Amino acid sequence: MASQLTANEAIVACAHDLAAQLDDVAAQLSEQLAGSVPEFFDDDDLAREAEASAYGNVSAMLAVFRAEAVAEHVPIRPEVIAFASTVARRQLPLELLIQSYRVGQTLFSRLWLDVLAERLSDQQVFIEALHRSFDELNVYLDRVVAQLVSDYERERDRWLRGAAARRTALVERLLRGDRIPIDHAGRQLDHDLRAAQTALVAWTPSHGEVEQQLGALESCLTALLSAAGVSRMLMLPAGTCAMWAWVAGDLDTGRLAESSRALPHPDVLIAVGQTVHGLDAFRISHEQALAARRVASRMPAPARLTPHADVATVALMAGDMEESRRFVSRVLGELAARTAAAEQLRETLWVFLQEGGNTRRASERLFMHRNTVLYRLQRIEAVLGHPLDERRLDVEVALLLTTTFGDEILPADFSSAPRPGTEAAHPETPAD
Repeated sequence: MASQLTANEAIVACAHDLAAQLDDVAAQLSEQLAGSVPEFFDDDDLAREAEASAYGNVSAMLAVFRAEAVAEHVPIRPEVIAFASTVARRQLPLELLIQSYRVGQTLFSRLWLDVLAERLSDQQVFIEALHRSFDELNVYLDRVVAQLVSDYERERDRWLRGAAARRTALVERLLRGDRIPIDHAGRQLDHDLRAAQTALVAWTPSHGEVEQQLGALESCLTALLSAAGVSRMLMLPAGTCAMWAWVAGDLDTGRLAESSRALPHPDVLIAVGQTVHGLDAFRISHEQALAARRVASRMPAPARLTPHADVATVALMAGDMEESRRFVSRVLGELAARTAAAEQLRETLWVFLQEGGNTRRASERLFMHRNTVLYRLQRIEAVLGHPLDERRLDVEVALLLTTTFGDEILPADFSSAPRPGTEAAHPETPAD
């Protein structure tokens, strides 16, 4: 029984329990940490690295609690070290990094206390287990913080002195829209800023060896652009899990889509801005690539390549997902329910609208009889409460959001399906 466990046995058992849900634990800690150190979560790439660092620290600590390693010698994970280096390269204060560990220690300690309390009913064993595990936790965190302070200072000095810092600073000025001599900046970057610009953003999950991740991102961008006939580009790491790139001159984005299917490293995803002309093209195309990435990151199953041109409308609304969710609920009503019946009706309406209101072509795409499509459209009008030619733009945008984001964009407060009835219980609507 739980009360008969020794302190060491309880620590090992609880560590195994948490290890089985390590992803959820790390995500929960990261979400709570964002409230105390928001500077690490205002940027998508930095947030991903902060989450990876939390994952690495929890993983190492649970290995100690499972008696697989000792706190004095358990390896510090690469993603933990990489995060400190990124904080230094972003020129964020060292105090923020140390604060994040103080807050993280408090949050993990509360979680660990709750897990022990659920398993142990003997107060003496509970207190002994708490003391032993907290002693180990303190030893590990003292080691980590001491090393990260050293790594941070070393990386900050190297970064500030290096040519990479100068190139990064120049790119950041261009992305801010600073008015700087464009020809001088082009020479510094070895990139023609007067030509049309197409920006790309490649990214991958933050788990793994840093140099391998950056190598994978670079090789995927190189392979993609080489297949499109591009031999020169400007590339810049954005942390350890993302790479930014720009191509000068006109680019055949159609060839990009074709070649993206054969990219190496299946975890790498790429977003592409539109080809933009003008003095602000460098910045505008990059902003479009970032917007396309935000959309792709929320898709249930994004493609390897997400062009901004394909998601531009959705990107306008994806910046406020809560408002978009309310919009979908308001426009679709019970058609926005998370049920198979509602999904079936949404698909029918989406295809019908895509086919310009042509029921014959819609039925061919849906592989069903035209009368079935007509009947479903009648049921949809009944659920919506208005004819399909009214508020058509709102309906199309709402369906575009549901098609792109899936269940994430659907409100959670519809527990029942729309009430279309069963088609088998009604006669088919006669064909026109």
